[in-house]
Amino acid sequence: MAYTNIVRIGYARVSGRSQDHQLQLDTLAGADCREVVVETASTRGDRPQLRKTLATLKPGDTLVIYKPDRVARSMKELLVLLEDELHAREIDLHILTGICAGVHKPNGQTMAEKMLFMVAAMAAELERELIRERTLDGLAAAAAQGRKGGRPAAVDADTLAVPIDRRKRGESVTAIAKHLQIGRSTLYRALEPHLADAPTT
Repeated sequence: MAYTNIVRIGYARVSGRSQDHQLQLDTLAGADCREVVVETASTRGDRPQLRKTLATLKPGDTLVIYKPDRVARSMKELLVLLEDELHAREIDLHILTGICAGVHKPNGQTMAEKMLFMVAAMAAELERELIRERTLDGLAAAAAQGRKGGRPAAVDADTLAVPIDRRKRGESVTAIAKHLQIGRSTLYRALEPHLADAPTT
């Protein structure tokens, strides 16, 4: 089926602090979107702007996002969105970064492609959980030794491997710190010996 007037709509979910989402907005700005809808994250997890955005999309259009966690809190939620909201209405999903990056189309997908997407989504969710667990373990260890905040322990050797790799790929320290749920200055200090020549953004 040929579609006319196909559009690409970007969707960004951000915190209330501008420094935390500039990379996301810059990436979407360069993704050939007709417009970028920005939603401020709420503690309740509501996404009214996402619902409105989905309602405006038509068959053949594309929803463009920075990473899967901008539209879903878990793999299950992501797959429900993909199948029920997008594929059912013949809408493409373009993920710009991360392990699930690429254009996911409702038509022409083989079972192998769908399985690869599910494995990628599962891996991304597992990575987030492992990082969170390691961070919490580090904070707990710091508290047990009488330290508050856990500056050095919040980013131990195991946890540090992931931000080092992401920093080498060009991701900002601000974005990585938010993903790890630790302080930006804490991550700067931990990364400094390993990435002395990297730009400090």
